[in-house]
Amino acid sequence: ERYQNPCVGCLIGDDGKNKASLKCKIKTCFDTKNFSYCGRCSEFPCPLMKKHSKKYVKRHDLNTLDSAKRIKTTGIGKMMMQDREKWVCPECGGVIHFQTKVCSECGFKQNI
Repeated sequence: ERYQNPCVGCLIGDDGKNKASLKCKIKTCFDTKNFSYCGRCSEFPCPLMKKHSKKYVKRHDLNTLDSAKRIKTTGIGKMMMQDREKWVCPECGGVIHFQTKVCSECGFKQNI
């Protein structure tokens, strides 16, 4: 399955991002509030974040609200280390894209 508007993440610069990513309401919100992630906001978890997470659970089996809560409690570095095994290709060490579940390097399809 191919995604027309793949998310490259909130912390990536805007160069080369597709229109959908440039219009992301969540990134716009925390940029406006000058936060590096949603968990720093006093309104977290807000209705916008809850709606986003519900959509990502349905489409990609990825709970972004839980991820944001983990970032808030453990820090992004620790969360990324904990998730490393899930998103690193067992075949070549490349990155498994969370939307397609396919390795960016060798094309291995992960069954997550």
